[in-house]
Amino acid sequence: RKRALLVGVNYPGTKAELRGCINDVHRMKGLISQMYGFPDTPDAMRVLTDDQHDHSLQPTRSNIITGLHWLAHQAQPGDCLFFHFSGHGAQQLDPACSEDDGYDETICPCDFDSAGMIVDDEIFDIIVASLPSGVKLTAVMDCCHSGTGLDLPFTLT
Repeated sequence: RKRALLVGVNYPGTKAELRGCINDVHRMKGLISQMYGFPDTPDAMRVLTDDQHDHSLQPTRSNIITGLHWLAHQAQPGDCLFFHFSGHGAQQLDPACSEDDGYDETICPCDFDSAGMIVDDEIFDIIVASLPSGVKLTAVMDCCHSGTGLDLPFTLT
């Protein structure tokens, strides 16, 4: 089984406006569908972009968290999961002091000013820690501070 969550946030009309994130998502959707066989169906692929009129398809904090839960839900060994985020990334103080540099990495949903950013610890808990052994997860984080965006417990030496 293959499932994908693709998120593109251009933040139109704000000081944080970007221009290519929605296009990135459409291109990634074509790539994973055509080259890697991900079904382009609502039960296998969810796309959240801030040009959608349907609020449930906009990349709000709530919709992204819901989408991450959907992506990992009932994953089984042999499944292939794909998460793509294109938008702003940032950092915020780590209240748990679990980060070497004292900062958590975050992604910024379209409503980050009112709803808050999504912290790397949350993403890890939802789509990494919950997966059974044998599930393949690919995450493409096209944003600033994305190097540890999933907060994986590995160190490159």
